[in-house]
Amino acid sequence: MAAIHVIKKTENESVLKIYSTSSSGNTYQIELNSDYIKLPTETYVEGQSEVTIQEIFWGTKANKHLDISRVANTVANTAHGHYYFYGTGHYNFVGFVDNTYSDGAVRITSDGAFHLLIKLKKNGYEL
Repeated sequence: MAAIHVIKKTENESVLKIYSTSSSGNTYQIELNSDYIKLPTETYVEGQSEVTIQEIFWGTKANKHLDISRVANTVANTAHGHYYFYGTGHYNFVGFVDNTYSDGAVRITSDGAFHLLIKLKKNGYEL
């Protein structure tokens, strides 16, 4: 079974459900030019397309955590803009979005089982 599901995908946003049942955790990386983000009629444009984090719902097993970061440099494998989560919760960036490193992939890393719903706002894709 896939660990990443597209809940909603439009010209303006993508909502993803990402989860792991592994007790040792996993890492998932959502590239901005992936089918998780762009519609079949859209084209990713290098230096123009961006994805910002708008809303996050999460849940982790006891004593486990979840890290959401943005990949600043794929070749050097550097990630920034970390969010560290444990337990359950919700963030809604009402009135603004987190646009830090919005031109980099979204990386989700866990050290145990988790579930995550993440709402991403899209900009700069050509139709």
